[in-house]
Amino acid sequence: MPNLKAGWKAFWGGNSPFEKWGSDIFYQQFGFNFGSQNIEQSLSKGYQSNTYVYSIIDRIAQTGAGLPKIIEAIQPNGDIEIVDENNSKYSEYYNFVNKPNPQTNYKSFKYQSLVYQLATGNVMQLGVQPVGFPIEQAWNLQPQHMTADVKDMVTGPEVLKYYYSPNGGNWTIEPDKIMHLKKFNPNPIGSDGWLGMSPLQAAFRTLATSNETMTAAASLISNKGSAGMLTSRSDRPLTTGEKDMMDEALKGRIGGSENFGKINVTSGNFDFIKMAMSPQDLQLIQMNVLTLRDLCSIYGAKSRMFNDPQGASFNNNKQDTKDFYVNAVIPPTENDLEHWNAYYNPSWNKKFGVKFRVRLDKSKIEALQEDQDKEIEKSRKRSEIQRNILIGIGKSWTEESAIVQMMDVLSMTEEEAKEIVGQRPNIQIPQ
Repeated sequence: MPNLKAGWKAFWGGNSPFEKWGSDIFYQQFGFNFGSQNIEQSLSKGYQSNTYVYSIIDRIAQTGAGLPKIIEAIQPNGDIEIVDENNSKYSEYYNFVNKPNPQTNYKSFKYQSLVYQLATGNVMQLGVQPVGFPIEQAWNLQPQHMTADVKDMVTGPEVLKYYYSPNGGNWTIEPDKIMHLKKFNPNPIGSDGWLGMSPLQAAFRTLATSNETMTAAASLISNKGSAGMLTSRSDRPLTTGEKDMMDEALKGRIGGSENFGKINVTSGNFDFIKMAMSPQDLQLIQMNVLTLRDLCSIYGAKSRMFNDPQGASFNNNKQDTKDFYVNAVIPPTENDLEHWNAYYNPSWNKKFGVKFRVRLDKSKIEALQEDQDKEIEKSRKRSEIQRNILIGIGKSWTEESAIVQMMDVLSMTEEEAKEIVGQRPNIQIPQ
């Protein structure tokens, strides 16, 4: 089969015209293109116009931007110093993190960044660095307005120049001035190969279906989805003007949500040709729930958190909230912070002679506290078992027996158990 496919492409000099025709038709119908990365479509057809996509991304971004953070200064000797409002020594860096630019605080900046990451698969930030100073400002740029000169390398596309053109402007930016976070793109070819892949690209069929279903639902409410056709019994056909007047009058009488399902009566001499949606057609509206579940799944969220009633219960809500943090919120937020640390911190590290790090303070995330409490209790019991085994050496068993116990009860390797036994302190047996 692969050889046949390769031969078919060789015959046509690439994809066949039939494949291109199918792609063009799908693009014209649903607004997506099989063959290109299109950030603009991810925003305009997804985040900006689809209720579900906006709700999912907005909740993840709002939650991620509001997660508690810790700013640390790691000293050359390995000691860690917490950087906060009471630590005047590193106040410049603290202020930079909490207000990346004059117009944006930390939470707003992080929200923008997470929205771009989740909707387009790309975050592009401009770092403003005066000569001889650290980066003093960070700005989120609009990735849909960014293009680039790219050089193909064996390791992947390498950006030579960025071109930023929002609202009619035009700026050329050197690559080292841009922090570019991009989600993994398994097929980095063509003019868009330097971009990350939007999660919505993987879900373009689901997104297209969702958009069309919402349009159908809106049409059904506004005019009952073209429920039928009204035709005159007169031998004289209606003129275009008369037809338009009748059409407007009919919509005025039966259109709108307040008339949904009502039966209206007219004294005119007309026939009605029914074109109502069949029960099978009405199931199209129910597809909204199915597309919601699919869209939630690509972001690691449970659809029950977005008004899907299936399986809703108190215990499920509690587990869904925890899963929401673990699977949907924390991964993109940590990805964002890792890129912050890698791009912005080196110039600040050089100035202060330390290694700055911004990370999430998971100990303050309420939804995760139960698991953390369990881990603490598990660690306490493990330490207690280890101590009891060491106390028994020379009294109840030999060192060899203690090593075997640690391997068996605590799942240690033989090397780990030998090291602990060999370095054990002089533990006194309690009286």
